[in-house]
This record gives sequence, C-alpha cells and structure tokens, in this order.
Amino acid sequence: MTVSFNLYKATGDRFDLALSSDDLEFSLSNANAADVLDALGIDTSYSVAPWPLPAFKALLIVTRRKRLGHASPAIPMSRKQESGRITLIECGRAEGYIEQKLAQLSDIMNQGLEIGATHVGWG
Repeated sequence: MTVSFNLYKATGDRFDLALSSDDLEFSLSNANAADVLDALGIDTSYSVAPWPLPAFKALLIVTRRKRLGHASPAIPMSRKQESGRITLIECGRAEGYIEQKLAQLSDIMNQGLEIGATHVGWG
C-alpha cells in the first residue's frame, strides 16, 4: 500500500486536484510515509483535510534545517521465512532516505506553488 501526496487548488469550500504533470506525483510506502510524516511532526498517515500549502512548506523548511548534518540511519534488508509459510522480505532503505524524501517533497511543493496549488493532502 502507498500514501500519495496530492496538490490541490481551493475554490471556495471545494478542493480540486491542481493541474500537474507526472513530475508532481509523490508516493511512498505506508511505512516510509509514516516515517517522513513523523519527521515533520505529523502523527497521522492520512490528512483529514488538505493543509494550506504555505504552512506545509514552512514545516518542511524547519524540519529540513533541523536535520542538516543528521542522516537517517540505514535499515538493512531482512528476510523472514518459516516452513510452509509465505516468505516476508523487507527491502530496507539507505542512510539519509528520510532527508532525500523531504527534499523531493519540498521541490514538489515549490512546483505546486508555481502552478497555483493552494493546499496539499495525503492518504
């Protein structure tokens, strides 16, 4: 399963997806999205309502500054296999993965502002 971050344009009480290209698509696995959102201080993997884009962008800036010089640790690949059961493989992730995703998310938010997006939501 994945969590997708989407850009919206507010029109009154209505939120429409902002016109975007494939470059503005941003999705993470549930576990990785939870870790990225946790780094931002957000404790839910699903936004109830879209956040104002300037507020989310400010949160990204503060979080990225706090993490300068501190790379998230690598998570090694693991494999769990039991006789007669499905094999579970956790792919792991590289050192600094969270910071890379925060940078990508920041770039997408900047592009969203350029195309007139006003809000961001995820789920």
